[in-house]
Amino acid sequence: MNKIVIELVASIYIIIIGIALLCMWLLLLIKREVPELNTKPTQIFFHLVAEFLTSIMLIIGGIGLIMNQFWGVAVFFIAIGMAIYSTINAAGFYGQLKDWPMFITLLVFTFISLLITSLILIIEFQIS
Repeated sequence: MNKIVIELVASIYIIIIGIALLCMWLLLLIKREVPELNTKPTQIFFHLVAEFLTSIMLIIGGIGLIMNQFWGVAVFFIAIGMAIYSTINAAGFYGQLKDWPMFITLLVFTFISLLITSLILIIEFQIS
């Protein structure tokens, strides 16, 4: 596969994930569907900070990678690592609720993220 194509796909993927994550949390907050704001305010505050930072890093990393900035690859790896942690953590949450469609969706996102990360590692460090 062509390096430019892989980087383009990876960039678009993490930008879309970053925007989706940001929109999901904003929608949940606007609709007042985050009961932890009342039951566990400190815990959810830090969780939301982590989620918003992850979404911002994904968007910045995607833009940096697509624009071939010297910092783009580094931010990509930090952001995708944050996203992989987030999807694994969320899969556990939805698995506990026995929400199997969401559980499977999150595992698929984790797998795709690991695959894209592996491809970027291979092309950036010329691993054969």
